[in-house]
Formats: sequence, C-alpha cells, structure tokens
Amino acid sequence: MRKTFPTLLASALFGACALSVAGTALAADPTATGTTAPTPGAKRAQFRQQFFNKIDTNGDGVISRAEYQAWVDSRFDKLDSNGDGSVDANEIASSPATAARVEKRAEGFVKRFDQSGDGKVSKSDFEAKEMARFDKLSGGADTLTEDQLQAPHGAFRHRGASQQQGQAGAASSADGG
Repeated sequence: MRKTFPTLLASALFGACALSVAGTALAADPTATGTTAPTPGAKRAQFRQQFFNKIDTNGDGVISRAEYQAWVDSRFDKLDSNGDGSVDANEIASSPATAARVEKRAEGFVKRFDQSGDGKVSKSDFEAKEMARFDKLSGGADTLTEDQLQAPHGAFRHRGASQQQGQAGAASSADGG
C-alpha cells in the first residue's frame, strides 16, 4: 500500500513526538529504578500523562488552543530542518526522530538475534532463531499451516503482544521486524 505524503508526515510527527516525550520521561522519572518493568497499560498511561504535561506548559491541567498550537509549531520546526516552511520526504527521512527510531529498531534486532553477544548477527544466528520460531509455530512438525502462521502467537502477531509475552517470562521468538 502506497502511503501519501500527509500520512507520512503525520506518522513522522507522531513518532518524533513519542520519541521526544519518551526520552524526556525516562530521563526525568525519579521512580524509574530499573528493577521492575511497568505493565504495558501503565506505560501507556504514564506516556499519556507525560505527553499532556509537556503540552500543558502552564501546568493548569488543561491544554489551551495556544499551548497546542505552540506544540504543533515546535514539532513542525524540528522536522523542517532547512527552515523553508515546508517538509519533504527527505527531511522526514533524515530527521533525528526518524534516525532514533531506526536505531532503536536496529538495536532490538541485534539484541534478539545476536547469539554470541558480540553485537553482530551472523547468518547462523539469524537462521537458528528463525528456525526455532518455525519449530515453535509448527509444534515441531515439518510443515506450517496458514492458521498456525496467523494465530495470535504466530508470525504476524502485533509487536506489543510479543513484548508482553517476553515480559511475562515466556520464551519469545523474534517477530522479524
């Protein structure tokens, strides 16, 4: 499916905002001890609150039209790297937020697949993890049905479901993305 520029722009704006708020939240959260991970629902609630607080610059508990406009302008200015008042696909692709998102995904990929711990994924690392995934999905059989592939625990599950299973202590396999 081909995405339109407005869709890409909206995605980039949201992604940039999410990364900015998440980074600020993690850096400023005095309760983050690293000992226990919050539940996905608690993370979402915390993110929403921090996002709200970032936009509610005067701290009165409501976001005024002027506060929201200031936030929108700030987000756009961060994407408009050449300052010409418009954003093209190259600016979005080369934005710090996009680079950070790509870096985070790349680090996650290496973390999931690197068997030796050297920060690199060899072909044998990749094959071993993916074939273990095949065995898990197929129940140890030599074939895999469409139903097994589409099941909630299958190859096309939502990324969040994979992370939740991993946090619950289940042996999770990589989702390939």
